[in-house]
Amino acid sequence: MRDFINLLMLWIWAWSSSGIRTAPGDVCRARGGYINNDICCLNCPAGTFLKEACSRPFERGVCEPCDFDTYTEHDNGLLKTCLMCTKCRPDEEIVERCNSTRNTRCRCKAGSFCLPDQACEVCKTCRKCKEDEKVVAHCTANSNTVCQKRGPTSTSTLTAVGVVSVSVVAIIVIIVIIGCLLYWRTSGGLTSSCQRGMWNKCLENGSDLEEVKQNNVNGVVEEGAQIQPLIYPTQPVGEDEEDKGLGPSLSTTTASSETSLPVCTLTSEYCLSRSLLRQLNTLEDEKLRRLVPLNGDDSLKKTFDLFGEIDVNYHKRFFRLLGLSDNAIRTAEASWSLPEDRVYELLKIWMEKEGMKADFISLIEALLSLNQRFSAENIVARAVDNGYFRYEED
Repeated sequence: MRDFINLLMLWIWAWSSSGIRTAPGDVCRARGGYINNDICCLNCPAGTFLKEACSRPFERGVCEPCDFDTYTEHDNGLLKTCLMCTKCRPDEEIVERCNSTRNTRCRCKAGSFCLPDQACEVCKTCRKCKEDEKVVAHCTANSNTVCQKRGPTSTSTLTAVGVVSVSVVAIIVIIVIIGCLLYWRTSGGLTSSCQRGMWNKCLENGSDLEEVKQNNVNGVVEEGAQIQPLIYPTQPVGEDEEDKGLGPSLSTTTASSETSLPVCTLTSEYCLSRSLLRQLNTLEDEKLRRLVPLNGDDSLKKTFDLFGEIDVNYHKRFFRLLGLSDNAIRTAEASWSLPEDRVYELLKIWMEKEGMKADFISLIEALLSLNQRFSAENIVARAVDNGYFRYEED
């Protein structure tokens, strides 16, 4: 009878305050409660859940604290359990851990972002400004990098740079020529197998001159032994395959020596033997194999941004060597406009495909097989400098 009177008074109060008939459940919720067996019970506080409902109107039932890894942020009438804490994705990092009154807070890892007004199913890689652009706003967890075109360089600045570049090149050429002439005089001159006309032809070619200089330092064959020719590749390089200023590698020289023609024949003091070239390459390969990751698989994933410098003409061949399908490569090209973004996404696909077999050395060896030694060595150096890998002897 008492419960009936309380409920009747509640309905009368709702009628008089709003001027319209209001459902008891709406009134109960407005007062921070819930209906259980026609009785208005008060909610449990944040960080707890309802174990047993109340037996009298406007009283609180039995509330118990949330279990580990569960939470409730507000007053609630959740029965027998709290809400499960959110787990951050692999491409996210924890900002604030879950507790009984607050859910886990996650954000994209450094170098990636998600826009706050879009559903964040996966973090996107931050944009990298081009050489002719400057950074206006750095990338954050909630915004991409903002780039802006640089202003035109003044004519006077371009002229000064051009003059300095020409002067430096001229000085280097003069020093190399003087060094070669001095060595030629002290070593008794060239043998009859290298005539004066052929010597002049060698000096006219800048790349040949560098070969002479290198052979001058590293000559190991005894005087009077079989003369070795300077080796140059005879296989022409197509427009889409050239190494865009990265320069020839030792492995290229060695691999092409079987099918090359002698361009300039010098004395043994000027020529590297093939066996020495093989030893140098072997030492480089052993050095690569001694690289040790400092943070497991995370070290490998952090190096993916370093591979953005690969020549775009080699992207498809590089990922085919890694075993990715043409369909995966075309999908990445259609999804990402920037080449470095495509490389990053395809490397993630490769890592998922290879699983435990994925390693940094496989990526470097793939570059070396494409004669991209300069790019490979640069990536290795940056990986070591950034603390992703170290040499075993370190």
